[in-house]
Amino acid sequence: MAEHDADVIVVGSGSLGSLAALQIARAGHDVLILEAGPVVPDWKITENWRTSPRKGNLNDPFGDIPYAPNSWSPGYVDDDIDVSMIPGTLTVAGGTSRHWTGVAWRLLPEEMRMRSLFGVSRDWPFDYDELEPWYTEAEYQVGVIGADETDYSGQDRGVPYPPRSRPYPLPPEAKPYALQRFQMRTSERGYRLLHAPNVRLSRPYDGRPACVGNNICNPNCPIGAKHSGLHDLRAAQDAGARLVTGALVDRLEVDGRGRVTAVSYLDPGGERTALTAKIVVLAAHGFETPKLLLMNDLANSSGMVGRNLMIHPTLTFGFYADEDLWVGRGQYLHGANMQRRLQPDRSEMSGGFYQFMNHNPALTVAAPFFDTGEGGSGGSDVAYTSRGNGGRSRRRLVGPALDAEMRHRAARYLSSQTLLEDLPDPANFVAPDPDTRTPLGLPGLKMRYRLQDYCRDALPRTLDDFANWVQAMGATPQERPGDTWSNQHHIMGTTIMGDDPSDSVVDADLRCHDHENLFLVTTGVFPSSSCVNPTLTGMALAMRAGAHVAAEV
Repeated sequence: MAEHDADVIVVGSGSLGSLAALQIARAGHDVLILEAGPVVPDWKITENWRTSPRKGNLNDPFGDIPYAPNSWSPGYVDDDIDVSMIPGTLTVAGGTSRHWTGVAWRLLPEEMRMRSLFGVSRDWPFDYDELEPWYTEAEYQVGVIGADETDYSGQDRGVPYPPRSRPYPLPPEAKPYALQRFQMRTSERGYRLLHAPNVRLSRPYDGRPACVGNNICNPNCPIGAKHSGLHDLRAAQDAGARLVTGALVDRLEVDGRGRVTAVSYLDPGGERTALTAKIVVLAAHGFETPKLLLMNDLANSSGMVGRNLMIHPTLTFGFYADEDLWVGRGQYLHGANMQRRLQPDRSEMSGGFYQFMNHNPALTVAAPFFDTGEGGSGGSDVAYTSRGNGGRSRRRLVGPALDAEMRHRAARYLSSQTLLEDLPDPANFVAPDPDTRTPLGLPGLKMRYRLQDYCRDALPRTLDDFANWVQAMGATPQERPGDTWSNQHHIMGTTIMGDDPSDSVVDADLRCHDHENLFLVTTGVFPSSSCVNPTLTGMALAMRAGAHVAAEV
């Protein structure tokens, strides 16, 4: 009889957990992946999205799973936040990267030394050169397309940056017409539009087809051209990892030396199972990982578990150009402006970057016609911006006239977001909510977040850029930045990494300071947030941690 149920138990089957499991299984070890949710096939997600009236709810197509709620399940999160939304998490096989946008940025070396260089945030316990080989491994594992010669610091140094040891696996796709026009008309004002590296294939790769422009990258690519966590899970299973679904882990048992001796979970019917392994890897996302630790009073000698929540505050703006642009054809997101990312005033205000959205704008342009916000009476009695020089008139639009006006607006609409860096602040946190219970009797989640002046101080500069773009495009503003602060589905800091056990949860290898055989694989370990999407960095960290675990088993 085997001494343990597995060599390694991985809790969570998203991209990060699965990539760690892949490294361990490839080394010949027995890996068991425990997933709280079910396996939901891609075709089902696409069909659910097609028939859902809630297109803006990226969790909705994955179904309501009462025994395994996600962050958007009604009543699950008690939030006290001053941004517009709770980050969306999924509880299904493949994890939350089943509905990610697919943008695959690297951090800059400077963004891993924020305290040393700018006097804010925290330094990482290792530098960019340590992570660079794992960035490359991750890019080739998931199929990143990118522009090799680009300086992604935004400073136009004339050399590729950050440094790369190998080219991108695949070349970039063609630039959509709307962004070609935007680039041409704003370049005279000094703006540069770069290709955003991403995981929507420009040519077939590793059994996946090239993107054909379905333009529903979120929540799910219908042909699998965009990478998702399900691809990583399948790769781990192909390497020998075993998967158990419907396994809601709620207990971790430890011995007197602080070693985890058992992982215990409830199935959807409430039956309990306990399993043992030599090493345990928690990869249950930046919300559920700290919640599980706090439920078990583990890994928290520093008091930092669940603290330092960072979620990328975001300013969104949109306008109607004076020419047809027709966004909504091709890839969901292609272009980015990085010129505000790494500037000398990073010590005083957030670095940020602008991403330009290429998704179908029909819902955005139609909404004012069907509420009281623009017409005053709802329905079809609508006040609207005329096709002239921004003058206002009032007409009752019905039938063909309404259709024509909506097509006109959809053709000329363009939107952008600026993602800003927020700082690790222990006052921003997630924790179990003892006043809320799931159907299986487990606690809900509490979330507290306050926007920092470090982010707010970037608003005047953002407004200047927006004004320049509106003028360059002869545009009529539809949404002005600063009217609403939103955020991203990016959760960082909640199990923060560092060398000092007194103010961090895990070390440089993602091992818990308090428990030598417990590793945390989640973007929650980030000491600083940068301003760019964190998933590729999380993948690189996961593969690196998986290699460390494989060497120890």
